Amino acid sequence: MIMLKRHFLWLPLLAWIGMVQADDRADMKLKLEAIMPKVTIDSIEAVGNTKLYEVIIAGEIIYFSEDGRYVFQGDVIELETRENITENKRLMLKEQILSSLNEDDMIIYEPKKTHYTLTVFTDIDCGYCRKLHKQMDQYNALGIRIRYMAFPRAGVGSEAFDKAEAVWCSDDRQLAMTDAKEGFDIDSEACVTPVQAHYELGRRLGVTGTPALFMDNGTMLPGYVPPIRLKKILDDAAKQG
Repeated sequence: MIMLKRHFLWLPLLAWIGMVQADDRADMKLKLEAIMPKVTIDSIEAVGNTKLYEVIIAGEIIYFSEDGRYVFQGDVIELETRENITENKRLMLKEQILSSLNEDDMIIYEPKKTHYTLTVFTDIDCGYCRKLHKQMDQYNALGIRIRYMAFPRAGVGSEAFDKAEAVWCSDDRQLAMTDAKEGFDIDSEACVTPVQAHYELGRRLGVTGTPALFMDNGTMLPGYVPPIRLKKILDDAAKQG
């Protein structure tokens, strides 16, 4: 009974601390909005007791001093624990983005039983993307579900971009993707596609080359990974939690 009373004595204090932190964030937001009136601030969080604030602007992590006079970009590392606070936040943001994507806009290859899902940014003409695609049955057989996003490396308006749009406009996107990666021209009627949005999202997530494989937790595996090796990487990551 005494322990319960002690526990409940802490509740008003914790609530007060939460209100103070909220007020501090609100004050900081007002300061930054006055300095950068045309910038949309996604979130503000205090970084421990450092008198630094972590501010998310258009998906970018930026740090400001408490008085709003100083700003810097870079990784903040907790020396005692060696924890990269910034990288952990990046992964969290990527995980949130990946989990919120509309799968109707993707081309998905489903295994009979899914153990893992990978979001893969792909380019029609990329050699290693084609190699990955040729082994799709092997990935699926290992329980790996592949969700394709378009990433024409040459950018918006390029030939690669047009090829991706033709695939996404096809009635059978899976078949069109396979044919396109075999070098065949895809004849489909023009339509509204998510290709440009995919490309811009890929750049935001740090994609610079293809294939770019993203695990559910936001970790990116840059480049082609053979099926068995990929399964081991995913298994090891699952064990580590």
